[in-house]
Amino acid sequence: MQRRNISNEAGARADGMLMVSVLFFATLAYIALTTSPVYTGVGAGDRAPELQGEVWDGNSWTAFNLHDTFDEDWIEGSGEGTWYMIEFMDTNCSACQNAATKTIPEQQDKWLGDNPRPTPTNTTVEFLAVSIALHPESWAYGQQEIKDFKTDYNQNFPFMDDHDNSNSDAWEIGGTPSYFLIAPNGLIEFASPEDNSKTVWDVMENKIPRGDA
Repeated sequence: MQRRNISNEAGARADGMLMVSVLFFATLAYIALTTSPVYTGVGAGDRAPELQGEVWDGNSWTAFNLHDTFDEDWIEGSGEGTWYMIEFMDTNCSACQNAATKTIPEQQDKWLGDNPRPTPTNTTVEFLAVSIALHPESWAYGQQEIKDFKTDYNQNFPFMDDHDNSNSDAWEIGGTPSYFLIAPNGLIEFASPEDNSKTVWDVMENKIPRGDA
């Protein structure tokens, strides 16, 4: 009667498991080396962090989530999609008030007015102001403050209530106003906190494709 060679069979099984493990980790390494991950962050090239809350559109408060607007399949040059200019501001901030008096009226007329700068078919541009609380211990805040600011400065785009600073913390906002340009796929094209060599308006003119007049 022939005996089974237990040690040889165990060695063969061990060798097989080792080969499977090697192939598994080799596959993971290949994926890691050939894939360009997109990280969530607050700099140019990063995927924009979460930005959600109630927005005042001039008539009512409604829920809004920036990520719901992203088109993951969008690629630069495709033409179609929605670009977002995000302004983190404070209703009590003098620099924000100054921008609302001088810069914003010109730019909202250029991009959102009755005769906006032309873009290709199905390409749209949206503005969103995110009202944060820089100094909650000393300045007045509340949704009425947001409504009054939007009305007083005749701004025709939505304002988000972020007086709990949950969004501004995620976006690492250190001062206001801070501006970001978000491409239709959710990637940040410009972040003013990291680049003061140009304005968001300059980048919008260069990045957002131009359509027929």
